[in-house]
Amino acid sequence: MTRERLLKLLALALGIILIVYGVQKLGEPSDFLKSIHAYGILPTQPPWLLNLSAITLPWLEILCGLAMAAGPLRRGAAALSALVLAVFTAAILVRSFQVMGAEGTPFLELAFDCGCGSGTVVIWQKILFNGALIVGTAWVALAARRPADA
Repeated sequence: MTRERLLKLLALALGIILIVYGVQKLGEPSDFLKSIHAYGILPTQPPWLLNLSAITLPWLEILCGLAMAAGPLRRGAAALSALVLAVFTAAILVRSFQVMGAEGTPFLELAFDCGCGSGTVVIWQKILFNGALIVGTAWVALAARRPADA
């Protein structure tokens, strides 16, 4: 298998994952809004900022996933996805430490709804999975050929 073919397959797989996560969030917008609020990253006043985030982030995931899977704008979509995934993963880590402190739950036993659309997840597994997604999207962003190079 050539490097270019492997890169396209990786971009397709990552694109499908992003599309699925985005669609899951769209299916339960109030749950996603509650998850965003639980992280305490965005101010609650004015409330439109939280609401706008809950509406736009799933669409951003879907559009990035489509761009990665279909090919056009693959590099930009992959770079943006890597950045968003890194921010989400950092937020999950911060929230993990908060929950561990409040509940006394060991890290390897920690599970909560991180807002990814999958319901309650085991956090160390989610962080590893997100790490793989970050590496994959970063590789697609850095290795994808520019149209002028093709």
